[in-house]
Amino acid sequence: MLYLILQLGEERYALDTSRIVEIVPYVNLKPVPHAPGYVSGVFNFRSTLVPVIDLCCIVSGQPSRTWLTTRIVVVEYPLDEPGRETRELGLLVEQVSDTRKLDDSQFESPGIAMPDSPYLGDIARLEDGLVQRVEARQLLPDTVRNLLFQEYA
Repeated sequence: MLYLILQLGEERYALDTSRIVEIVPYVNLKPVPHAPGYVSGVFNFRSTLVPVIDLCCIVSGQPSRTWLTTRIVVVEYPLDEPGRETRELGLLVEQVSDTRKLDDSQFESPGIAMPDSPYLGDIARLEDGLVQRVEARQLLPDTVRNLLFQEYA
């Protein structure tokens, strides 16, 4: 399977490319008042307003730094069950470094239960360090999903 390798702070993560729509440079976002702190805002993507969440803030509790390398990874986010309707969701990341073809067998359980982080998956040992899988469909709790995609709630 092909994975996009992301840099969030000092750590690297892998995102399955099968649901990625496009990777776009950082743009100014329209804030969403009273949304959780990791909701960065919305932006106009191909004539559609797309909500953006700060992946660094979700994973580490620290907001993404805005660099020249900062990107918004637009993904198809499933609203219900796999195979059902999806909406576009932007993931704010500090850097996209490359893509890697990785087999599921390369990923191992970290051996630590993370019930508050269902979006963090197993870890792969690569020649240049560790990378942890991010499960995009697990990123939003129901309350936030309903806030961002209220017409589908």
